[in-house]
Amino acid sequence: MRPTIVFLAALPVLLASCSDRVLLPPEKFVHHEPDARYESLFPYYVELCATTQYRSEELGTGGSPGHAVMYLKGACRDPDAPYPKLRRCAAGVTDPADPEHGAGISVNRWFRSANWVAFGGRELFYGTLGPDEVVTRARLEQAAREAIDAGVYRGVELWPWPGQTPDSGLLDFVARQSAGTDFALGFARSSLCGRVPIEAEMLDEVVHFLNDRNREYVTGAAEYRWSGYSDNCVHTLRNALAAASIWEPISIQLTKLLQLFHLAVPANEALRLAALGTLGPVDAYPEVFRDDPMRHAMLEFGWLPTRHGALLISLPVHPDNEVFDTRPRLLALQGPFTMRKTQRLVKLLDDPRFTELDANLQHFDATYRQILSHRDEQDALASVRGDRFRRVRRRYFSVIEAALREVEGMRAEAAAP
Repeated sequence: MRPTIVFLAALPVLLASCSDRVLLPPEKFVHHEPDARYESLFPYYVELCATTQYRSEELGTGGSPGHAVMYLKGACRDPDAPYPKLRRCAAGVTDPADPEHGAGISVNRWFRSANWVAFGGRELFYGTLGPDEVVTRARLEQAAREAIDAGVYRGVELWPWPGQTPDSGLLDFVARQSAGTDFALGFARSSLCGRVPIEAEMLDEVVHFLNDRNREYVTGAAEYRWSGYSDNCVHTLRNALAAASIWEPISIQLTKLLQLFHLAVPANEALRLAALGTLGPVDAYPEVFRDDPMRHAMLEFGWLPTRHGALLISLPVHPDNEVFDTRPRLLALQGPFTMRKTQRLVKLLDDPRFTELDANLQHFDATYRQILSHRDEQDALASVRGDRFRRVRRRYFSVIEAALREVEGMRAEAAAP
């Protein structure tokens, strides 16, 4: 059976009065993921996902907000490092199953000497299974052994975890507390993701941030202490993207009252990235100029977040399942002013231009041409604006021109016999 996504409507300061609302009917949560051609066209991308609640009669139940993970195409786990660390992947790898394709990143509340771990390739991370395979305890433990043998948990010390006994080893932890949460996601959870292509230099900034984050804990300078409201699975991922000027960072470890205004909920952040990539103000130069991260990314990297190749990705849980409930819930914190936007975004799963590559390229081809058609219009304040305004405006149109050329090349390649 397919999962139901449930959204929690409330203002952050009125958590006690939250109420559930079903926004996505089960029959609409179907598989949306571009084909192999996408991998050859976009060498680097970030994919931020909200995964649905982990529910198993045998293994227990996870938190109702679900979990957040991130996949980085072009960044790979460093197999020689004594603790979880990333490096740039080998160039030109387009097979998602190859460990040199990219890495899936996840934060686990029971980690002590590391903040996150990385899994090589989409197949291990998302738990790709054949149509005739069944999720069993034996298959779950097989995946756990594969991750351990790959060195994923090298250098990771743990806090005491639920179900731990004096005889428990790493395999027990991975099979019970990590598989289906940090990796092999499709065994236990469905994923709703925002994917946005980025530049190589931006990827380097994400990698530097994450490596610095783990280095802090592995050196003993601090111990990672997970907190659901002040330093959870989402804060690290959101701030890693902020390091590349994709959006603003979010504060952590503030006082309890202040932290209520800096909550990080998996579904909110995944949907926010999807909205930025698909519905952002790319055609409104004044808004781009006023937004600090957008302006910085445009000037430094020649990049804008609302762009061709930005897609909504949905990956349903594997249905033939003896271990997990395939009807989990996903909660998002929504106030009265943001509920409509979230509803609109979820409905985009029915619109091919936000889920299929060809329709997406066609849409942005028209969008970029429309923007450039207004390039020569006179700025009403041109005579009083200083050089900074003019320089940024010129840069904006040059970025759009480059994006259009790229889209034209992609479409021409697809049309070639």
